[in-house]
Amino acid sequence: MMPASFAAPRTLPELLTELDGEATILAGGMTIMPLLNRGIGRAGKIVSLSGIPALRGIARSGDSVRFGAMATHSEIASDPIVAEHVPILATAAAGIGDVQVRNRGTIGGVAAYGNAGADYVTALTALGARVVVASRRGSREVAFDRFVLGLRRTDLARDEVIVAVEVPSTSGGRTAFERYFRVQGAAPTITAAAVLMPDRGRLAVGGATPTPVIVELGREFDLAATLDAVDEACAGRPFGDAHNPAPYRRAMARNFAARVLRHAREEQPC
Repeated sequence: MMPASFAAPRTLPELLTELDGEATILAGGMTIMPLLNRGIGRAGKIVSLSGIPALRGIARSGDSVRFGAMATHSEIASDPIVAEHVPILATAAAGIGDVQVRNRGTIGGVAAYGNAGADYVTALTALGARVVVASRRGSREVAFDRFVLGLRRTDLARDEVIVAVEVPSTSGGRTAFERYFRVQGAAPTITAAAVLMPDRGRLAVGGATPTPVIVELGREFDLAATLDAVDEACAGRPFGDAHNPAPYRRAMARNFAARVLRHAREEQPC
């Protein structure tokens, strides 16, 4: 489907003037282009983010790492700052899709669609990340676990764009990430992420419910009780499809929660 108009702004202010509530934002295009080709979504006005340097880059920001919305999966997988401070994201990024997808897909694009079980959605939830969004009305930050609202539903307004994702450093902690997919390169069925810091911890499991299951963990936690909490949460908000029905996803969620927690406990501090 050909768009009625196409814009490629070079600066963030120029971009914001294009966001009139009707525009479709094009980042890496790994999600939106297949949808548009199938006649799903709006194609009246396409606004590309590829020419805006302010949306790129990965840098330390105090005790966090700031990812520009246009940081690609390949960049995240290979960046030394990520490897040192949030290695769980490097692991997640390295397994997304194939080489072409990793070279084009972006962290902002994944966050904007909030797909159930998506690698970054689960990992960023476990990490306690924050999303920075902007519009002509100003900018705001949203905790990631409040940003994703349901299946392909987020807190992003039609005239807003994701500018960056802020992720707390996990230096001094232990982290692990696991995924399960039916076919290599396909979207994962189940993802699980564990972040164990000296004073707190969080487990997130994606793909068995419309938004990730979250279990807050203390310095010491009971594995069996934690897995029961995951199971109960999955039972309360079942999600499935023809290939992976809800009971199967629920069982896999418990299994992968156990795996990721064991692996995180075994990891050396970052």
